Amino acid sequence: MPFPFRPFRFLAVAMLLTLPAQYAHSQGAFAPGEKLDFVLKWNGIAAGDSTMSVGNMTSSEGIPLFRIVSTARSRSLIDLFYPVRNRYESRFDPAVGLPRKYLAHMREGGKKEDRALLFDQERHIVTRIVNKDDRTESRVYKILPSTQDTLSSLYVMRNETLRVGDRVGFRVFESRKNYELIVEVLGKEEIKVAAGRFQTLKIHPIIKYGGIFRRKGELFIWITDDRHHLPVLMKSKVAIGSVTAELAGYTLGDEAGDSLENEAPK
Repeated sequence: MPFPFRPFRFLAVAMLLTLPAQYAHSQGAFAPGEKLDFVLKWNGIAAGDSTMSVGNMTSSEGIPLFRIVSTARSRSLIDLFYPVRNRYESRFDPAVGLPRKYLAHMREGGKKEDRALLFDQERHIVTRIVNKDDRTESRVYKILPSTQDTLSSLYVMRNETLRVGDRVGFRVFESRKNYELIVEVLGKEEIKVAAGRFQTLKIHPIIKYGGIFRRKGELFIWITDDRHHLPVLMKSKVAIGSVTAELAGYTLGDEAGDSLENEAPK
């Protein structure tokens, strides 16, 4: 019964939004040391937990990188019939604002799958490696300039200046395809979640592939209306009900300041 957690794969990694054609360095929305904790709910039932964190690392070539990690884990009740232990990692080059490597370690029910995306941003290609059912497949795909993975895209989006009424296009590579995601900034709302009450921007990401808009399983994301753009709440409809990811706690990064400018009075 995968329905409670298939959508959480999307929510947990971004929860996944977008990627501008250029990386905006100036806003400084996130930094190493940041950690976000989420409660994942299916039809209002707490079904799992997710974390998103940013750390430092150095590549084998000596390049300083951000290690962006997202995890999703089902709770004990869900474990009885559909245990989930997923981990996603983006190795992100802050100097150019692009990912160098993306890793996915997925354990859902009785299924196991590992994926790797090796980005050659200079040559505009990505090598996709999949290990599933004890078989390994590898293939090279062409990508467009400034292409992100699904996890890095959310963080790049957070560095953008977003205003109500904006409609911005982005690029991402996922599941053997190049996608464009259109981000609509719908309005401002005050949102209360476990982590507190926040002034937010409501965002609607839409997938566009081959010139066709796909709105099935629409996703809405609320981010703080300040320079951090923390994802506070994410909602998506599924075949049976809805799934949500709600911010339960957070620690800001070392360079991002120690408070949220737009946290509403409790």
